[in-house]
Amino acid sequence: MKYLVTGATGQLGGLVVKHLLDRVAASDIAVSVRSPEKASGLTALGVDVRHGDFDDLALTTAAFRGVETVLIISAEADNATRIRQHRTAIDAAKAAGVGHVTYTSVVDPRPDSAFTYAAIHADTEQYLAASGLKYTVLRNSFYADLLLAGVPHALETGDYAAPAGQGRITYVPRNELALAAASVLANPADHVNKTYNLTGAKAVSYDEIAAMIASITGKEIRYVDLPPAVYSDILKSFGLPEHGVTAIVGLYEAARAGDYEPVSTDLATLLGRQPQSVQDFLTGALRN
Repeated sequence: MKYLVTGATGQLGGLVVKHLLDRVAASDIAVSVRSPEKASGLTALGVDVRHGDFDDLALTTAAFRGVETVLIISAEADNATRIRQHRTAIDAAKAAGVGHVTYTSVVDPRPDSAFTYAAIHADTEQYLAASGLKYTVLRNSFYADLLLAGVPHALETGDYAAPAGQGRITYVPRNELALAAASVLANPADHVNKTYNLTGAKAVSYDEIAAMIASITGKEIRYVDLPPAVYSDILKSFGLPEHGVTAIVGLYEAARAGDYEPVSTDLATLLGRQPQSVQDFLTGALRN
């Protein structure tokens, strides 16, 4: 069987390939990337590196040929662009004769979610289900890794800031989600037409996250609940595109509404154990 991962030079895709190499032979793995020269390390391992681009149906179809199962990892762009790109990737899979498509979605993918990127995933899930292809949907919760971005400022000022109010989120380390994706990709017959909600084992608040960072570092850290408008201006100062700012601020709005509190056992089932906790992830990241 031939397995293919898109976006393999990205953070999630790279981890999926790493874990897939522990499960199947390198010669059975292909990757589709926009810049093959950036995947030279995978070529050296014996992985089949192919040129694909979700903006080019013919190119992506060629990249998917001879592959039984594909993992489509969501791209980075505005909503209209990503919806079109994801539909192109699914059309390419059909045209290439792919048997099974696995897609990385997001928890609570509602078109009307305050987290505006959720509408992309809602459309892609619907399009994939209607394609006639065998499929698996991995609804990933938010990466615990993202919590590290605010740590330097917190250590300097004592303030760990976000516009989350008392909202709670089921953060999960990116590596845990990559492990689950590799497991599904390597055994597609066990996951036909299934949708998994991949969350951490506990929803945590930002008060709790700040307390964790304080206990790990020995610093006095407090959570500061920023007004959304202030946080939006901060993101804009970093040069984030408008659609990214809107989505991130919306994520916290959705969290305040309780949208990301529900905990699922799906990730534990796929991993065969409980996923790493936010506390353990932060401890490992901040003490190394």
